[in-house]
Amino acid sequence: MLSTLKFLALQGGTRHPVHISSIRLSKQLHVSQQSASRYLIELVEKGYLERRLAQGGQVVTIMNKGISILRKEFSEYGLIFGAQEKIEMRGILETGLGEGGYYISKKGYMEQFESKLGWRPFEGTFNLRLNEDEVPKIEAMKAAEGILIEGFEQEGRTFGKAWLFKCVLINGTKKVGKCAVISPKRTHYKRVIEVISPVYLRDELEAKDGDSFVVQIDLGDV
Repeated sequence: MLSTLKFLALQGGTRHPVHISSIRLSKQLHVSQQSASRYLIELVEKGYLERRLAQGGQVVTIMNKGISILRKEFSEYGLIFGAQEKIEMRGILETGLGEGGYYISKKGYMEQFESKLGWRPFEGTFNLRLNEDEVPKIEAMKAAEGILIEGFEQEGRTFGKAWLFKCVLINGTKKVGKCAVISPKRTHYKRVIEVISPVYLRDELEAKDGDSFVVQIDLGDV
């Protein structure tokens, strides 16, 4: 259905009503006429389109809900191809497994944090679980350059690479600007981002598990 919305938008459907026939749409999408007609009906039922029958087809207008879907798609492509320098994610605070503090405290990491960020982080991570529809943003973030933290060996163990992305953490009127998302090369998490800061964020933001946060991530500041 997204391809149908894109085609209608390219015809000006976000700005004015567009006359379209199911035959023409089917040729553009390389599907049967019945499928093209069904796509339009489904978009109307979902509130993405408004339509009225007209001679030779129908007149459709893309509604705000449909425009929002297109904007989201545009934003994600911008991230993939490096057109955006900032990204915003929303997540719920949860208690982690305690591994973050263990790794962050290692001298090989801590020295690089201080050198590349200009501050030493509190020995623990602030973990935010994202909604499923935010996952593509995590992948887009990982595709950006970030600040590389090199791997090293210590105490007979190998510690892997990680990447940092400077960010701002927001909860209502409370904000902490000296933060960074840390993205390890290896992680158990798919929908969780880990934030580090020189302050103990739970105290600084008076936060508890279940609280909602916005993270504004700077993809261009390296």
